[in-house]
Amino acid sequence: MRSSRKYTGVAAVATSWTVLLTAAALTRFNLLGDRPLSYMGTQPRSAVLFGVGLAVPAVLLIAFHGYVRARYPVGKGFSTVMLAGLAGQMVAAFVPIGGDLTAARIHTTCALGLGASLPLLMWRFAAGQQPGSWRRLAYALFWADTAACVLGLSGALPAPVAEIVPGAIFHVWIFTVTFAGAAAGSPPVASTPRAATAPFVQPPLELVSVAALNPGDNDTRD
Repeated sequence: MRSSRKYTGVAAVATSWTVLLTAAALTRFNLLGDRPLSYMGTQPRSAVLFGVGLAVPAVLLIAFHGYVRARYPVGKGFSTVMLAGLAGQMVAAFVPIGGDLTAARIHTTCALGLGASLPLLMWRFAAGQQPGSWRRLAYALFWADTAACVLGLSGALPAPVAEIVPGAIFHVWIFTVTFAGAAAGSPPVASTPRAATAPFVQPPLELVSVAALNPGDNDTRD
């Protein structure tokens, strides 16, 4: 079951980039312009495709979340953040920004929540890993995505680029978790050290032998 979900993250990445580039080509969308990517969801030629490009990767990433939970030591915080972000992505897929004011606010809120969830889930993932090179790599990806988000919010980048760069780093994280985890020596959940329980103390062999030879010594006497 775990192996069947392993590549769902890669499939989500492939779907996202295919839809993005196809929708941009259909609408001649300027990826270095001032309009956000959500603008493509308002155009008749790309509206359905754009919605599919949000919904399908969200479903695939929910399955990928299950793989990560089974493969790596992660806590509830990771699941909460990732699933909340994907729920926002699903809502944004079916509530276009070009509708009435309420729909636009819902779409924008969900999109912002999705964007904020990316560095947060990468942070919670990194925090759960065992100390070593793998954990340092996980934290490096978290800091890279955080820096990209801050740069995007500063207005220093064109609106589409401000959305694409954090997402691209998240996609690098997906590939890293899918392919590089085992190579980096990250242990699967089954081998993750657990809290120690009270050890069973075996009596010395000599005492056991003596007790076996002198059973009467253990009788209760008045």
